[in-house]
Amino acid sequence: MRFVFQTFLAIALPTDVMVVQAKPPEAKAEGEMIVGARFGAPTEAVFKGVPYAAPPLGSLRWRPPERHSPRSGTQSARDFGAVCVQTDRLTLWSKSIAQAFGTADKVPAEPLTVSEDCLYLNIWTTSWGVKSAAQPVMVWIHGGSNLNGAGSSPLYDGAALARRGVVVVTINYRLGVFGFMAHPALTAESPNHSSGNYGLLDQIEALRWVQRNIKAFGGDPTRVTAFGESAGAIDIIGLMASPLSKGLFHRVIAESGPPMGAVQTLSDAEEAGKRVSKALGADAGADPLRALRDRPAAELLATADRLLLAGQYSNGPIIDGWVLTAVPGRVFDSGRALPVPLLIGSNALEMTSLRFYMPRFERTVEGYQGWLKQFGPAAGKIGELYPATGPAAVEPASLRLMTDLTFTCPSRFAARAVAKAGHPVYLYQFTRVLPGGESMGAYHAAELGYVFGTKLVWLPREKVDDELTTIMGQYWTQFAATGDPNRSGLPTWPAYSVTRDEHQELGSRVMSGTGLNREACDVVDQGLRAQWGKEQ
Repeated sequence: MRFVFQTFLAIALPTDVMVVQAKPPEAKAEGEMIVGARFGAPTEAVFKGVPYAAPPLGSLRWRPPERHSPRSGTQSARDFGAVCVQTDRLTLWSKSIAQAFGTADKVPAEPLTVSEDCLYLNIWTTSWGVKSAAQPVMVWIHGGSNLNGAGSSPLYDGAALARRGVVVVTINYRLGVFGFMAHPALTAESPNHSSGNYGLLDQIEALRWVQRNIKAFGGDPTRVTAFGESAGAIDIIGLMASPLSKGLFHRVIAESGPPMGAVQTLSDAEEAGKRVSKALGADAGADPLRALRDRPAAELLATADRLLLAGQYSNGPIIDGWVLTAVPGRVFDSGRALPVPLLIGSNALEMTSLRFYMPRFERTVEGYQGWLKQFGPAAGKIGELYPATGPAAVEPASLRLMTDLTFTCPSRFAARAVAKAGHPVYLYQFTRVLPGGESMGAYHAAELGYVFGTKLVWLPREKVDDELTTIMGQYWTQFAATGDPNRSGLPTWPAYSVTRDEHQELGSRVMSGTGLNREACDVVDQGLRAQWGKEQ
């Protein structure tokens, strides 16, 4: 029987496949041999929990990542590594969405094994052992407000996407107070006179690891796409504006997260870090950094989280003069962003699942009109575009307005800037509304299951969802391969141009359109530029 099975393999597999069914997949990376597992056919292999940098522990807390030192012997890569230190808010966020569908009890808990030793990545490939393989590579940077998330989330399982002809890499990066805290003493000890942005530096180090090692997994290091959602997309837009990113990726997909000016100055970030240090009592001694580095991770997390909720600590990318030298929007506007093809877009009603970020004002017509006054001379025009003629219209109007201010229009701004610089851009809006979820609309992160081809058991699903999953998966992987999402059999997606203002609608129907929220976005463009004038 064994002879018959081996003979079948020899006949069925392509001649350039060099695999033995009984042998687990192995690959050499960073000078060490790692062994993964199969997720299907003999050439389909997954490698989990692969270290891409040294553990940022002890004296390496709040320092740029250092190269991983090879370990002796063969290392197992069958299990995910620990996720970076964080709270459990993502499960609560998922349940808040599921409540709209009456399925909150079906949301599975995702047990978190958290640690500062968390700089790991995961690789899915369908070309392990194929000599001629050189597939495009897609490196996923997860969202979660730079406070939560992990590359090991079941939503980001890379198997279905890899089967479309790419190598998928998902990564962890330091979060919250461990990934983005600045402090004057940290700046003083840095040879680059910067602090914070450790999470961004982790992402850069992971991309460098991919450049050095991805060939061993069937990937093509000259065709790397950095893609991400929410904070992951914000970070990637920042990397496009960073001088440290040159040569690390060749295309970008940014989903629902391109604020072009929402970054901190170094001085503001340092003041926030000082508040954390003071709350911990670390500033009282002669060596505040040692005191901070000696603090248990759980104590740091709890302290920073309390200050964050009180509005006394800020989190996320920092204009530090090294990783980020200017507001990303200004870099884009001047045509100085990394010259790579860009696929960018947002969802039609993002803010329904981000209500905790909504501005606080009395939900009356008068309260709404009072809030609009912050927009100065543009308040009247914005009120016309997002009218609230009665109390019941206030919440829908404010949700649409904040969605466009935060996501739709900054996405279009980035598209216009890249198009003006002469590089290919493809703009989209995701519009699919699930049955029973009319109150949610196309909410923040709703597109993720379609991109990865993963299904959430607590969401309803229809035939159109399977069709949309196929179309979006093909668009995303075709773009990763060529820098253009178009291929035979798919609805044509026109490249963005400033004059025609094209976009692709991705929903129950897939079709192209022009002038997405043009009047509102023209106003927002002016506001963004005015905002940068007040920033570093």
